Amino acid sequence: MMDANGELKRVKEWVWMRGFANLYQKESRAWWSTRRWWINGLLWLGLLDGLVVTLMFIVPAMAEAAGTPMPVVAQALGLKAFFEVGGLAIAIGVVILSQDLIIDEKQTGLAEWLLAKPVQRKAYLLAKLFSSLVSVLLLLIALPGAAAYGLLCLRSGDLFPLLPYLAAMGMLVIYSLFYLTLMLMLGATLSSRKAILGVALGILLIPELFSTLLAPLMYAGPWVLAKLAPVVASSQLVPPGQLWPPLLATALWCVVFTCAAILKFERTEF
Repeated sequence: MMDANGELKRVKEWVWMRGFANLYQKESRAWWSTRRWWINGLLWLGLLDGLVVTLMFIVPAMAEAAGTPMPVVAQALGLKAFFEVGGLAIAIGVVILSQDLIIDEKQTGLAEWLLAKPVQRKAYLLAKLFSSLVSVLLLLIALPGAAAYGLLCLRSGDLFPLLPYLAAMGMLVIYSLFYLTLMLMLGATLSSRKAILGVALGILLIPELFSTLLAPLMYAGPWVLAKLAPVVASSQLVPPGQLWPPLLATALWCVVFTCAAILKFERTEF
């Protein structure tokens, strides 16, 4: 690594994670040193919170003008829009934004060139995972989530209960992490962008479209988390038998996907 004066600096790292710091900085710069961060920030802020504004302010104003006020229903609609509809949109966004996480560098030969350096392959993958996770958390979840919380407070005329809302936001983080680690594994395993997108979107959308037929399997992954999040955010009680199985299953899948990506990438020949 070079300092501000262009002189080489020794980087202290664990041997098994050699190269992680430099690779993490490289991946972070791809987000934060380009227009990518503010374009995504504005896009997701406008998309998610625009929907919340429509359902919590514009629609109720129209209903009130028609003589049918709906303040309580409006707040419930706003929560459902942000967590359920917005959660699905965020998952699709994660899939699209991370489709080139590995495949592009594999096809251009950049991955082979980087791994010819004193770099551990697991460090290469984890640098991509953590840099993307930070960007997704800040731009796709935290920023729109903070704005949505402000809108909820404005709608209710008082502070919206913070802890239930943060708990629901945590569910949205785990929900998004599932698809990010899935994309990491698919990028390490497959060599076709179309195959990566097809598998990821299939795992995302098929359970949503056929939830009735696949009801017994819905709690074995993240698919009900976005539906339960607005219930948690509104301080309603969710039976532990409905809440903890999908949370634990999703967290386990995230670990499985990450480990599978590392194991596969360690055995890949370039």
